[in-house]
This record gives sequence, C-alpha cells and structure tokens, in this order.
Amino acid sequence: MRSLPLRWRIIIALIALTLGTTLALSLLAQHFLESGLQLQDNISASTSRALNDAVELARDHYESRKASLSDIGNRLFRSRLPEEAVRTGDMQPIRDLLDRHGLGDTQVRFAQTAEIAFLNLQRPASSAVVRKAGERDASLEMFVPVDHDGPSVSALVITSPMVELNNVEQAVQAHQYLRMIGSDLRGEFFFYFLVATIGLLLLACLMGVRIGFGVTRPLDELVKGTRELARDNLDYRIPAGRDDEIGLLIGSFNRMAEDLTQNRQQRLEAEKIAAWREIARRLAHEIKNPLTPIQLTVQQIRDKYPGEDPAYRKLVQDCTEIVTEEVESLRKLVQEFADFARMPSLSLGRHSLNDVITDIVRLYPEAGIALELTPEAPDLDLDSEQMRRVLINLIENGLEAVGQHGRIVIQTVSNPNSVKLLVVDTGPGISEGDRERIFQPHVTSKHGGMGMGLAEVRSIIESHGGQIVAVSAPEGGAQFEITLPVPGERARQPEERT
Repeated sequence: MRSLPLRWRIIIALIALTLGTTLALSLLAQHFLESGLQLQDNISASTSRALNDAVELARDHYESRKASLSDIGNRLFRSRLPEEAVRTGDMQPIRDLLDRHGLGDTQVRFAQTAEIAFLNLQRPASSAVVRKAGERDASLEMFVPVDHDGPSVSALVITSPMVELNNVEQAVQAHQYLRMIGSDLRGEFFFYFLVATIGLLLLACLMGVRIGFGVTRPLDELVKGTRELARDNLDYRIPAGRDDEIGLLIGSFNRMAEDLTQNRQQRLEAEKIAAWREIARRLAHEIKNPLTPIQLTVQQIRDKYPGEDPAYRKLVQDCTEIVTEEVESLRKLVQEFADFARMPSLSLGRHSLNDVITDIVRLYPEAGIALELTPEAPDLDLDSEQMRRVLINLIENGLEAVGQHGRIVIQTVSNPNSVKLLVVDTGPGISEGDRERIFQPHVTSKHGGMGMGLAEVRSIIESHGGQIVAVSAPEGGAQFEITLPVPGERARQPEERT
C-alpha cells in the first residue's frame, strides 16, 4: 500500500498536534471550572442564609431609621425651629436636636419649591419621609414644611445615608448574579472552546500547507532533477533562492550536475584523443611502410635508364626529385602521427620552469623572444622533455603567426597553489569560436599542417595536472595560459584524463 505524500503527513501531524493540545487544555480548564462551580454550590447555601439575615437586619435598621426621622420630623413640624432657622440662617439648634435623638450623621438643608413640588405639600399636615435612590448610594430624606399658614414655598430637608442597606443590597445582587451565570458558564465554555478549536485548526492547516509545500516542493524539484540526470540531461539545474538546509542541498545538486557535465566533457575529450591516437597509429603504420619502396623504386628508374635522350633523362630526374621530396614530407607527417599516437608516460622530476624556458629560448637566438620570469616561482614536478615539446610547439606557432615584425613574450606568474605560464604573441589572434577547437586533433590554420601540435600540448599539460586555455592578448594577438600545480597541490587537482 502506497503511503501518503510527505506534505500531507506534515499537515495531518500539525492538525493532530493542534487537536491533542486543544483537547488537553480544554479538559484541564473544564476540571478547574467544575471544581469552581462545585465549590460555589457548596458555599451558596450558607452564603444565601447569611445574606438573608443581613437583608432582614438592614430592613430593620431601615424601618428604625425611618421611624426616627418621622418622629423628629413631626417634632420639628410642631415647633418653630425651622422658621427661626430660615429667618436667622442658624441651623445649629436643629443639629443639636438631631444629635440628642441619635441622628448626628444626618445632613440638614433647605429645599426650594421646585424640589418639593413632587411631594404636593400644599397646606401640609405633617412632615414626609421618602427614600431617594442615588447613582451609588440610596438615602432617606425627610421634608418638613416651613410655612404652616399657607402654601409651602420651602422645606427643611434632613438626609440620612443608608450605607448598610446599600451594601447588603449590592451583596445580594452580586450573589444572585453569580448564581445566575454559574449555569451559563458550561455553555459559554463549550462555545468558546469550539471557536478556539476551529481557529486553531484553520491555523494548523495554513501552517501545514505552507510548511508542507515549502519543504516538499524543493524535494519534488530534486526528484525531477535526479530523473533528468538519469535521462542524461546534464544541463538541468534547479533554481536557487533558499538560504536554509534545503538551499544547501539544491546547491550541492547543482554542483554535482556541473561536475558530471565537466566529467562527461573530459571523458568525451579523452575518448576523442584516444580515437585520434588510434587513427594516428594506424595511419603511421600503413603509410610509413610503403614510403621506402616507393622512393627506392623511383631512384632505380632514374639510375637504370639506358637511353641517351637528354630531355627524357631530365624528365626522369625531375620526377625522381619530386617523388623524393613528397616522400620526405610524408615521412614528416607520419612522424607527427607517430609522436601523437605513442605519447610516452611522464618521467616527473623536480625542475625549475624558468630554467626549462630559458633553455628552449636559446634555440631561437634570432627570434627576439622577451622573457618576463618571476624569480619567486617554485620548482615543479615536471617531465622536462615533454615541457620542452610544449614550449617548442607554442613558440613555433607564435613565430609563424607574428611573421618578421612581430613579438613574442613568455611570462611566469607565481601563485600560492600554482604557477602560471603565459606565451603571448602580437599576431592576428584567435577567434572566439576557435579558442576551444584549436586543441582538438586535425584542427589547424597552417598550410600543410595536420593539427596535432596543440592537441599534443593539451595532453601533456593535463597529464601534469594542469590546464591550458587560449585567450586574446591585452594588446591584440593570441595568449596561451598554462596553469601548473605546485608540489603538494597536484594530489588535490581533478582526476587526470586518460
């Protein structure tokens, strides 16, 4: 049975984790909620009894306070103290009376007509006590008419705060509210739990999709890349752009593909060189053997001619010379084929590249070759004879390119891990399209050449673990750059081509 794709496993895992965590938290919250509600039920009965007793006490206090205010109001109604207080503005006698009757915490003031209109105190027979509800605290207010003989235009107002009653009423209301919402907590808890669960599930799905596709999409690209490489499409590359571990994996894949491309190119070039060497070996073998009999046969024709015809003898002599010259040319070409076909194995030794260059340049005293050799160049592991062949080939090509008025410069540059050899000429240069082709066998621009020289040069340089490229010289012409590893670095160079 085929397993689920990785992206769906990631999404399902996140959803399962979210559900498990949410369920565990809900069970824990429900446990504490039930414990709290059970504790509330346990104390609710005793709290209710205590509050009922407090309500009875507060009501008794309220009735007692109201009776006291009504009694003192009747006393003031029958006395002249309110009129004296209005006339003199002295409220102290009234406050003294209130203190003697235990009402010292009351407040005394006079009310105007508009404030007492609701009492309908037209020719009142006594005082009136009402309960006034404030924004925070309720109170008892006693109104005592001041004018006994006509319509009351003012009244003495005695206000007694009812703090105890207010506190008890607020406590009763709070207890009733708690008992009322206690039964609704379970429903609200389930509702909010459902809302939170749906939100967390949506969040988990979004995160799962983002993480799942963010991880698996590059993996799909890697799978596609490996399939393309398996189909021998070594030019396939995965677009970069990530800076995490997956980005490193993509970079490694692209570097691997690049290495495979280079290795294939090296293998193809090695196969081409091997094929050309086999062709050269066979041509050298097939052509070399008939050359000597041809030359001897022509010479015998010339030497055995018995006639005295000078014109015919001259014809024979000219033909003999032409055939001999062409045979010698063929021998030279055969020798080139033979040299290319039997590239000897390297005989490495520690040599100075500058000394090898100096020795070769001595063979061309009239060429005017300029040397710019760095004295810091270290000794290299070289086959001096093979390197001589490389330098002779490059110098000969340069001399043929520059003609009589050109110039050749040979330079060496020392780097920490390599030494660079540059052969620069002022000739016509090499076109960009031919800079790689000229190192292939049988590619040449010379008249009468076989195009084996630079192929042989590349083979020798690469057998030393180096590289050779052709570029344009800064002042025009061609520039051949050879890079050779210093001793100890050769082991870290790419694997030699066979």
